[in-house]
This record gives sequence, structure tokens and C-alpha cells, in this order.
Amino acid sequence: MRLMTFATLPTALSVGFLAIALAMPIAPAAAGTPVRVTRFHLGTPIAPAPIAIQSGVGNDPQSLEQQQFATAVAAELERLGFARPVMDANGASTDAAAPLLATVTVKRESRDETAPNKPMQIGLGGGGFGGSVGGGIGVGFGVGKRATRTFYMTELFVQIRRRVDGGAIWEGRALMEVNARAKDAQPNVMINKLTRALFLGFPGQSGRTITVK
Repeated sequence: MRLMTFATLPTALSVGFLAIALAMPIAPAAAGTPVRVTRFHLGTPIAPAPIAIQSGVGNDPQSLEQQQFATAVAAELERLGFARPVMDANGASTDAAAPLLATVTVKRESRDETAPNKPMQIGLGGGGFGGSVGGGIGVGFGVGKRATRTFYMTELFVQIRRRVDGGAIWEGRALMEVNARAKDAQPNVMINKLTRALFLGFPGQSGRTITVK
């Protein structure tokens, strides 16, 4: 059976990372930030087995952020019964012997949003002597500096493959856009929220996009 993946989706459904992020509702800083999650798999049971973790193309495995994501993904996989490779008697890693391989890819972008000024209205009126002559003029203009908010867009993509033939058996993508001043923008909170949402109800319904709050 062939795995339907993000790469094999029809063009009409293959929406870019930024376009998806911009379509997401923007939550206030005090509210929980929603995470959009989509998973694909073969529709057959995925038996837990030892699994190695590696960084995706374009990600630096030595960066602190990438290591934090890898650690969080490993923790979720362990919770699901996928054992992490350990050191052998000689102190060498047994990663190469693990039958499964999870690739962790992270993409981050930011954007600024400037709120429009509320116009100030000033009315001018006048009256005439001895009659009922009157006139009025309304003037509206913006006052003060417009407020700018920064939003972080983070995408976590994980693919699980068989090492023996490189065949993909599961992949998932979690996407979150958050106000830079929100609690969910803190690295440890954001990483944990994305990974937990991604593996919620593993393996999930293939091809369906859900929102996790």
C-alpha cells in the first residue's frame, strides 16, 4: 500500500506553509493558541519498535532549538511505546540498529501586523444672526503611532520510516501561529504544545486536519 503524504497531495490541497498560517485564526495573547495537525499513514497498525531520531534537511542538529524538538518528539514516541536506542556495552550508540527512523524537521517564520488607527472625529458648527442658518463640517484623522504586533509561525514535521527499505509508514505536521507576547510563544511551552498535539490520538485519522487547543 502506498502512503499518501503531504508531497503527494493534489496541487489544490498543497497549500504553502505561510498561506496556511495566515489562514489560521489569531488568538489573543491570553487565550490558548490552537494547533492545526494533519497526519498520513497506511491505515494498518504501527507496531512500536526501537526508533532513532534525526534532524531534517535544513535543520542544524547541533542547535539548541532542534535538540529540544528532538527530545520532545522522542519523549512522545517513548510514551507510545517506541523505545529509544541506547549505548551498547562498548559505549557506542545503537541508533544504526534501530528498525525505525524518525526525521524531525522544524520551520519558523515571523510576521508583523500593524493595527489601523481609530480616527478621531472633530465637528465644526455655526449659526446666523436673526435666522436659522447653520452649517457643520466633520473631520476625521488618525492620531498617535499605530501599534505593531509580531506573530511567530512554527511548523513541526515528523516522518517515521522503515530503515530496511526507507519506506514511510507515518508522517504528521503540526502548525501554530502565536502572538510573540503570549505564553505559548515561550520556546519550551511552544515545543511541548506542538509535539503533544502532533501525537495526540496516534496515529490519528489519515488525511484529516484537526485543531488542537
